[in-house]
Amino acid sequence: MSAPIPSPIKRPTRRRSPCMVLIADDHDESRRTQRLVLEHFGFAVTEAQNGLDALAIALASHPSIILIDVILPEVDGCELARMLRADPATRNASLLAVSAMSDPETRERALRAGCDEFVTKPVPPLQLVRLIQGYARRRGDRTYDFDPIEREGTRRL
Repeated sequence: MSAPIPSPIKRPTRRRSPCMVLIADDHDESRRTQRLVLEHFGFAVTEAQNGLDALAIALASHPSIILIDVILPEVDGCELARMLRADPATRNASLLAVSAMSDPETRERALRAGCDEFVTKPVPPLQLVRLIQGYARRRGDRTYDFDPIEREGTRRL
């Protein structure tokens, strides 16, 4: 008896959809820079210019990770974090406060409002990618297990 012949039909590999990141920031250049960096590394990104838009987008699209500027028009970042934590559709999203204000009171206020982490702007591109990768991994998403420096070098980052 001969060994079985392997099937030439390959099983389809299951493609995962990219990790969805919402950037809530009223500063156009900050939002644009963060979006370009994250999209370059395969993350799906949506944007909001104010707290109310961010809340509506988050409730409609259920992002995994939300970058929240602490100072936002309409609804500030801390209030937005409280609203997101209160809603069953968004309460499990990772909330990362991002602010140019680095004082301990602002940091504490953001963390008390429900943010998982506080980061001071400007966030260097490699730090941003590693931060988002870490939160994607904690959510069980291994799609982003790579070293951004090994993958891209430091040439364009």
